[in-house]
Amino acid sequence: MFGKKKQGKSELKPEKKQSASFLGIRIDNVEAAKTGRFLVFFIIVYLALAILVSFIPQLEIEKAVAGGTLGILRVFGITGSVSVAEEAALITLSNGARIQISWLCTGITELLVLVSAILASIGIAWKKRIIGAAAGALAAIAFNFFRIAATILMIVSTTDLGIVEFTHNILFRVFLFATIAVSYIAWFQWAVREKR
Repeated sequence: MFGKKKQGKSELKPEKKQSASFLGIRIDNVEAAKTGRFLVFFIIVYLALAILVSFIPQLEIEKAVAGGTLGILRVFGITGSVSVAEEAALITLSNGARIQISWLCTGITELLVLVSAILASIGIAWKKRIIGAAAGALAAIAFNFFRIAATILMIVSTTDLGIVEFTHNILFRVFLFATIAVSYIAWFQWAVREKR
């Protein structure tokens, strides 16, 4: 009797989940901690990758994107050349149209966001995160080339600057954000399904 603890009713009750309220929404403390760890790790990975990318001259990346885009356009019978003007890559088409490829056009920022999100997904095996990061990077690059080529095809097929502006802005924003979201969700579904 001396060494035994008396079992009370409180030990038999299931533990209540701890939660907090934010703007009237109940938030589970465990889930909030997971989200916090993800965000901190995401920021660290993003900054590390951004620093690594900063060692590559921006102009070289812009020229590579311009050259790759011109290669895609050749499939559609559109020829031209890549040059540098005002410290940015420039595609000059055979019809005289000139398209500037700026840093924003490279899709590097979106690629870094996607890769960082995948690598920061704590709880999924590193092997799956690395596979996902590589596949996500390839998807981001492919979609970015498609977006730029589609915009240029629109430019050469119309003289309506309003349509060109609308197409560029829609393709620029929608395709890049959709690429990030769809790629991450597809990878996450694969990683979780394979985990079971």
